[in-house]
Amino acid sequence: MTKILLVMAGGSLGAACRYLVSLGAIRLFGTGLSWGTFLANMIGCFLIGVIFALADRVPWLTPSVRLFFMTGFLGALTTFSTYALEVVAAMRGGGLGVAAITFLANNIGGIGLVLAGIGLVQILFKGGTTWP
Repeated sequence: MTKILLVMAGGSLGAACRYLVSLGAIRLFGTGLSWGTFLANMIGCFLIGVIFALADRVPWLTPSVRLFFMTGFLGALTTFSTYALEVVAAMRGGGLGVAAITFLANNIGGIGLVLAGIGLVQILFKGGTTWP
């Protein structure tokens, strides 16, 4: 039961942050592209890379803390289903260019930021785990 509560608590915070990221992105960039989804996914990718790389380096990042952040918070913050729907909607609406940009930016950017998060921790901790 404790594990479910950790995921729920993290998920509620992640969902609220996801909403705030979307509002901020609309305010900053408008509604031409799905910037809120993109930013939420990129932030989540970077943070999951950092948490993954820190897991064996810091004692406070216990399995329960990782469950709260990785499964709960980041699971709600990142929005793969929304991203997939936005790509399909752009394709169906004839916006193949927008669909391609959204697809490529999220996938290439996401993988790049997971690696950047891992790399940052390796630099800060001067080595350690080299690859997952």
